[in-house]
Amino acid sequence: MTHWNYRIMRRKGYYGDGEDHYGIYEVYYADDGSVDGWTDRPMEPNGQTLDEIEGDMIYMKMAFDHPVLDYETGKDVNS
Repeated sequence: MTHWNYRIMRRKGYYGDGEDHYGIYEVYYADDGSVDGWTDRPMEPNGQTLDEIEGDMIYMKMAFDHPVLDYETGKDVNS
């Protein structure tokens, strides 16, 4: 079964300046646990209620518990 979570990704030149930029993205995984895809743009916390927004922010904070991924490859930037 596939799943997703929020991950921090490093993206070079996102604003056309050639600099590294970091954002929180939804990352999707294949059945074997490998990274299978991610959103085009960084995510924002959202929800239909304040509690849902707070919950989304908690999940986003959990992204800091995992290695940063490279936006181009989906691989750990330290590998």
